[in-house]
Amino acid sequence: MKKLLIILILIAFVAISYSEEAESPIEAITDYFEYFNNVDKEALNKNSDSPFIFVIGNKKNVYESYGDAVDFEGLKKTGWSYSSINTIELIYKDDASAMVDINFSRFNKDKDPISTTDVIYLLLLKDNQWKVKSAFVQGNLSLGKDE
Repeated sequence: MKKLLIILILIAFVAISYSEEAESPIEAITDYFEYFNNVDKEALNKNSDSPFIFVIGNKKNVYESYGDAVDFEGLKKTGWSYSSINTIELIYKDDASAMVDINFSRFNKDKDPISTTDVIYLLLLKDNQWKVKSAFVQGNLSLGKDE
């Protein structure tokens, strides 16, 4: 009976530990693209760290939140309808930070690609959640604002 009780306690401990485990950094970025495509600034802000840092080419900008960085109406004027990840790779992860390298494309309403971009995201683990802290964009990328 004592062995059974110990086994049940261990199973419960493993189940609790597993359920509290944070999603992976790759899952966090995948979710991030879903929030972006849903034009959900609240979810984007909740799942990013403040301040948010964008480095696009040689331009460095710090925003209070991710939502302050992007203008979805402006993006729609460029023809943007949705974005899709082409490739994604975890390039580094420790107990507090991670870096994810992606290549993604933006598409218009006719599903034609309008741009393809390489980005490296820095994520921080806060309150058991991977939060996007900054994006390092190679080349040019519109955030929908007058630039």
